[in-house]
Amino acid sequence: MSPITLAIEVVLALMLAACLYYFWRLDKRLAALRSGQDGVLKAAADLAQATAQAEAAVRTLRATATEAGRDLQSRINDARATADRLGLGAGRIRTGADAGARGRI
Repeated sequence: MSPITLAIEVVLALMLAACLYYFWRLDKRLAALRSGQDGVLKAAADLAQATAQAEAAVRTLRATATEAGRDLQSRINDARATADRLGLGAGRIRTGADAGARGRI
């Protein structure tokens, strides 16, 4: 074997060793990515479940708010009816000072 052939084979062997090292590192990173991907899938499933629960809570809250609004409007209507019966409507009550001032004019 000539020295040039030996040098080329040594360089090729070193390059092959470097390739093997980088492939080994790539395999480790891909394995870490695959194992981390399971965590991502679980997190995505948890997020989907939390989103569904939030949507249900919003629907319940909307129904409760609608019911409370109806109840409040009913109470307002009752209060207005009671105020009208008692003569407490706007402009119907005059204070004693207003009545006295009008009498003097």
